[in-house]
Amino acid sequence: MSRVVYAPAAEEDLVGIAAYIALDKPVAARKWVAEIRDTCDTLATQPQMGELREGFGVSGCRSFSVGNHVIFFRAADDGIEVARIIHGGRDMRDL
Repeated sequence: MSRVVYAPAAEEDLVGIAAYIALDKPVAARKWVAEIRDTCDTLATQPQMGELREGFGVSGCRSFSVGNHVIFFRAADDGIEVARIIHGGRDMRDL
């Protein structure tokens, strides 16, 4: 079975996403985080999906959008490693 390893920064991103959405819609926040995690599970089975991001300084870095968020990951031996999950409106150069 393919697995997903979340970097500490990615886990913090998920907590922040959930906290922000939960300010107005707690149920939606849980559903949205579940949707992001489900997408990561799918990416783990097909780690060549998404756009190759050569300019990020990480060999094999890819990105995949889910809603307004972008998942940054790379293939691992048995799945993927998720580095960050960022709102698409943020300036990626500052991260």
